[in-house]
Parts: sequence; structure tokens; C-alpha cells
Amino acid sequence: MPKYYVTCMELQKVMDAKNEVDACLQVCWKEGVATVNVPWVVSERGFEKHDDDVIISDYDIMKEYIKKLKD
Repeated sequence: MPKYYVTCMELQKVMDAKNEVDACLQVCWKEGVATVNVPWVVSERGFEKHDDDVIISDYDIMKEYIKKLKD
């Protein structure tokens, strides 16, 4: 699994995950974090800013969280 660097506000975590959303979801579970209207930044290169960083909305993270709860 790829390693993702996840940043949300002041929180920075490194996660092995299937994809960017899964990495954010793992941070939510492990850290007990839920946000409203806050973008999450995910990179495969580190915590610094990169042109190819992916911005994940917390809405997409919660949508995936609910989907996993139903499984």
C-alpha cells in the first residue's frame, strides 16, 4: 500500500492506505477527528506543499465513513 502524508489544520499523520480518501478516513478513526468545511491535504511526497497534492473535502471523508459503517 502507498504511504500518504495527511494534513488537516495542525494535524499531520503518515498513513499506509488504498487511496487518499482512505488515508483521511484512517486519520479520522485513529485520532477521533471530524471536521466541518475544512479541507484535508494529502500527498505521497511529504508534508511540504507540492503541485500534485490532493485536496479532500471533509464531506467526501464522511460519505466514505458512512459507507463503511453500512458494510
